Amino acid sequence: MRTGRLSASLVTWPGYRQRSATVRQNREDRMADEVSGPLDAAWVARKKTSYDELTFAEGALWWIQSDPESGGARRLVRLGDDLEPRPQTPADISVGGWLHAYGGGSYAVGPENLWVVGAEDSKVYRIVPDEVPRAAVPDADDFRYGDLHYSQGVLLAVRGNESGDEIVEVAADGSQVRVLVSSTGFLAAPRLHGDALAYLEWDADRMPWDSSRLHVVRRPGRGTVVAGSENESVVQPLWGPDGALYFLSDRTGWWNLYSWDGTVRSVAPIEADCAPAPWEAGYQSFAFLPDGVIVLTVHDGFQTRLVILGPDGSQAMPEAGLTSIKPYIAAYGGQVAVIGSTPFSAPSLRLLDLAGAAQEITAASAAHNAVVRPMLRGAKLDDRVVRYLFHPPTGGSDDSAAPLIVRAHPGPTDDVPMRLDWTVQYFTSRGFAVAEVAYRGSTGQGRAFRQALHGHWGEYDVADCEAVAEQLLADGVARPGAVFITGASAGGYTALQAACRVGPFTAATATSAIVDPVRWTTTAPRFQRPHARALAGPAGPVHANMIALPVLLIHGTEDGIAPVADAQHLAAGLAARRHDCEAVILAGVGHYLSSSTSLQAALEAELGFYERVMNETA
Repeated sequence: MRTGRLSASLVTWPGYRQRSATVRQNREDRMADEVSGPLDAAWVARKKTSYDELTFAEGALWWIQSDPESGGARRLVRLGDDLEPRPQTPADISVGGWLHAYGGGSYAVGPENLWVVGAEDSKVYRIVPDEVPRAAVPDADDFRYGDLHYSQGVLLAVRGNESGDEIVEVAADGSQVRVLVSSTGFLAAPRLHGDALAYLEWDADRMPWDSSRLHVVRRPGRGTVVAGSENESVVQPLWGPDGALYFLSDRTGWWNLYSWDGTVRSVAPIEADCAPAPWEAGYQSFAFLPDGVIVLTVHDGFQTRLVILGPDGSQAMPEAGLTSIKPYIAAYGGQVAVIGSTPFSAPSLRLLDLAGAAQEITAASAAHNAVVRPMLRGAKLDDRVVRYLFHPPTGGSDDSAAPLIVRAHPGPTDDVPMRLDWTVQYFTSRGFAVAEVAYRGSTGQGRAFRQALHGHWGEYDVADCEAVAEQLLADGVARPGAVFITGASAGGYTALQAACRVGPFTAATATSAIVDPVRWTTTAPRFQRPHARALAGPAGPVHANMIALPVLLIHGTEDGIAPVADAQHLAAGLAARRHDCEAVILAGVGHYLSSSTSLQAALEAELGFYERVMNETA
């Protein structure tokens, strides 16, 4: 789970087809964005700069930025009135802890203090210019910290361990940590307003996107459950300038915006999700502008748009030209700051006015190599339609039928954003078509669809991916004998289950894959164990004697979500059977391939695997 300098290595057993995973570090790579023809893996790996946790505080915009060339280290950046981004944390400290395994809420800003959560130990540090960061919490405890929030001179944080969670107040000088709320379940989003503390809680056997409760406690005094139940998920509480508490609830089947000032009222009823699944702390999908205006995101499973809510209840959708917006919306005067992207530009920080006019603050890597806008399509399966995003090839032969890669997204409670993805472009530039499937269990399509995979993981997701592949084969778009499925994390399990059956697929790639969902109910981080239990179904663990197709396994040795031992055990079993299997084990790499080194190794291994399989089946 730690970031740092990473290296790639190949682990093999007798019977493996061996492929070098040595990254060519000294390659002279001078490719520009205007490149034509096949993209280079080293170049693609260096394009994956990310922006997260955007907020407005103390008259400036703040966000966390990571660059693969720095080993995936994350730095806190500030943007003031001069619109010049400036790093605020030392280069040798990566910001972002592991509260609830996935972190979030990794910093807080006060008028005289700045606090961050360190990626190495998930503890809170106070940042003082030109000084060594100072610990603000005890370094001897076993808590992971996150979900930081500064308000009214008070720094709040959530901390958790195997026993439960606590909301704590952290003294500015680190002299004291005072417990405000304790739970044997999970806590999130502490938000202070006067003497009222709002926060979220969900039980130890549930996930926050299935069931959670919104509490308000007046200090001192008894608390009130404002919203939430066994069958309702409440997310993203935020006190408004009018003194009301705003939040998103899926009580109607869609995450919509509500407010509470003693009585709950619907602010903007929309038959669409206005929030993503809360995998990380600190998401904020709405923001308050002057004169009672609220800006809100709306999802349809593939695209995210902004909606402007007027004080009179009116709704307007500005033409911002963006198709994907991360769940961090920040008001910046009369403008809105977002991390947005399009099918032709990667995520970047942008300022939007109410008319939708955009000003780009951070340079987005844009595609100038004949990228074709992805198409939203549907494949029939029984009495329903499986929706997917189709990326046609931009390179390769002129044959009408192309080799196809079907991608199963991670989560599985996640979505398929319509935005420039350099990994997709790497393969389309080399003649592959790519289909990204919003299989059952995906987010952005309502509560019922999100929960449809419960008890059927490894079945419904695989069936949906197969339906997409079969349609593209029937339409003559995909080349028979060259249809691959790939997935990471939970999507890796989907890919492995697809490799266990004879169907449309030729081979499978599983990256950071969950191999044994039964064992995963005990090895997964505490936060995710209820998810493992809810999803588990008849498909069960993937065993070597079940695999029917060639497989490529890519896994990091430091994966704290999906144990590398499970992937190694599966690979050893396949080797014993003399089954076609390649395994790339990345030394020092966690669940995410965040460094340019690990990304390059994975891309080259996956492409080489597909090329070999196609040559052998031709």
